[in-house]
Amino acid sequence: MRVSVPATIANFGPGFDVFGLCLEKPRDFIRVKLSDEIEVKVEGYKVPEEPDKNVASVSALSLLRQAGVESGFKMKIKKGIRPKSGLGSSGASALGGALAVARLLDIDDKEIILRAALEGEKVASGSPHGDNIVPALFGGFVVLKSLFPLEVFKIDAKLKLVVILPEVEVSTKRAREVLPKHVPLSDAVRNLALASSLVLALENGDIEEVGKLLDDYLAMPYRKPLIPWFDKIRKAALENGAYGVSISGSGPAVFALGENLDEIGRAIVGAFEEERINAEYFISKVGGGAE
Repeated sequence: MRVSVPATIANFGPGFDVFGLCLEKPRDFIRVKLSDEIEVKVEGYKVPEEPDKNVASVSALSLLRQAGVESGFKMKIKKGIRPKSGLGSSGASALGGALAVARLLDIDDKEIILRAALEGEKVASGSPHGDNIVPALFGGFVVLKSLFPLEVFKIDAKLKLVVILPEVEVSTKRAREVLPKHVPLSDAVRNLALASSLVLALENGDIEEVGKLLDDYLAMPYRKPLIPWFDKIRKAALENGAYGVSISGSGPAVFALGENLDEIGRAIVGAFEEERINAEYFISKVGGGAE
């Protein structure tokens, strides 16, 4: 069984651990065949091949346990999403491992698949959050109300965005560790207003308004020390026509909405270069999810 799972943008501005957007590209490709032994081979970006450390194999093993099936597997992973990029790399592989085994066993229960995929995600990030896995599975823009029971609201958003990927790493685990247990009530209220307005703007197809709402008071203020260059690249993007800019997941990838996405992408790459950080950009539509 061969599956492909796309990159995703978690949080999408004010929607910490709740909003997620599926991209069309890049993607991870995972091929699984049931076997008496367990073997993992990886090409592309380097990730562990040990079955207990690779998120895809951990997810696959979890799915087999849930199904009560005693079997091993041979897994080949073509890793197209850079690890620690902020584009849901671990979530894509985790979902791919679970989804491939589920399809081999004719299991289509999304809760079972997600439960297995979250076991893999936990290995990478230290916590089983679903804001990358869920949009990768469903496609489009999703609002994750609850994982168990699974309650997801989906918007088939029609937009393009530019994603800029600098050559620095931000550990998801570290980015979650710096977050406080409590935030000021005023910040929570501001985020609630932003998130509610953003959903309405997406429903109305008002992409310029969506861009203006890409702000956050729950995570961004506390993650700034991990991304000291953000204010500079945000300024460059806005000066070159971006409607709004935000961090993808915990970073370092950033994304922007606007009219001339190539111009915005070049401007942000230039701002990174002024900080002596190499970067590249690509433009993507909203994707339809795992295949």
